[in-house]
Amino acid sequence: MTSSTDLAAQPAPAGPVDAPSPPVPAPPRRGASPRPRAPFRPHHLFFYLLLGVVALSSVSAYAWVFNVSMKTNAEFISSPPWQVADGWRWENYANAWDRANIGLFFGNSVVVSVASTAIGVVLAVFAAYPLARITFRFSGLVLGAFLLGLMIPWMVTFAPLYLIMQDLGLLDSRIGLVLVYATYNLPFNVFVLVGFMKTLPYELEEAAAMDGAGPTRTFLSVILPLMGPGLASVAIISFLQNWNEFFYALLLIHTPEKMPLPLGLFQLGQAADYGTNWATLFAGMMITVTPVLLGFALLQKHITKGLTAGALKG
Repeated sequence: MTSSTDLAAQPAPAGPVDAPSPPVPAPPRRGASPRPRAPFRPHHLFFYLLLGVVALSSVSAYAWVFNVSMKTNAEFISSPPWQVADGWRWENYANAWDRANIGLFFGNSVVVSVASTAIGVVLAVFAAYPLARITFRFSGLVLGAFLLGLMIPWMVTFAPLYLIMQDLGLLDSRIGLVLVYATYNLPFNVFVLVGFMKTLPYELEEAAAMDGAGPTRTFLSVILPLMGPGLASVAIISFLQNWNEFFYALLLIHTPEKMPLPLGLFQLGQAADYGTNWATLFAGMMITVTPVLLGFALLQKHITKGLTAGALKG
C-alpha cells in the first residue's frame, strides 16, 4: 500500500507540451501611418507645367551656349542658332583659358570669392551669437539695423562707396573688393544665423556652464559645432553671390590683371580682338557658369537644410 508520503514524492505525470504563446504585436508608433496624399487640384497642373517650362528654358539656354562654344566662328555666323556643331572643338576652351585670359580671371574670382566668404561668415557668426542669445536693451534695434541692410538698394551705395574706397586707397584693389563683398553679404548672413541659433536649446549652454565652461569655451565647443547646417547655407550662398557679382567689380576694379571672371568676360566681349570671336566668348561663358551650376546641384541639400532650420524659430 502506497503511503501519502510516497505519492507526494512521485513526479507529476507529464502533460502536453504547452505551445509557445504568439508574440504580442507592438502598438503602432505615433506618426508611423503613411501620410495621406493631398488631393489633386487643377491649379497643381498649371504649377507643374510652369515649373517644367522654366526648367526646360534654363536647360535649353545652357545647352545652346555649350553648342555654340563647340563651333567655329564661321559656322556660328552661317548656321542656324540651334544647329548642332560639326565637331567637339575643345580648343575653343583652351584659347579662352590662355589667350583670352579666362584662366587669370578665374583665379581672381576664386581668391576674391573664397576670402570674402570666409570673412563674411566669421563676422556674421560673432554678430549673430549675442543677438540670438543675449537680451539687452537695444538688441532688437541692432537686429533691425542688420535687416535694414537687406532693404537698401545696392545702386544707392555706388557713389559713397566709391568715395570711401578712394579715401582708403583701396580702389583697383582685390583687398578692397574682398571687403566690399564680405560686408555686402553680412546682413543676410546675420539674419539666417540668428534664426538658426534660436533653434538650439538653451539647456546645452546651461549644462556646459554647470561643468565649468565659460562663455568662450561654450560657444566654441558646444554651439559652433551644432551650427554646421546654418554655416554651410550662408557660406554657399555667399560664395555663389560673390562669384556672380558684377557691378561692384565694375565700379572698383580697372586693371585687367585684377578683374574677376564676370567682369573679365564682359571686357572680353567688348574688346576689338575678341568681340567677334563668338566661340571663344561662349567658351568663357561656359567656364563662368558651370562651377555655379555644379556647386548648387551638389550642395542644394545643405542650403535648404540650414535655411529651413533657421526658419522654424525667430
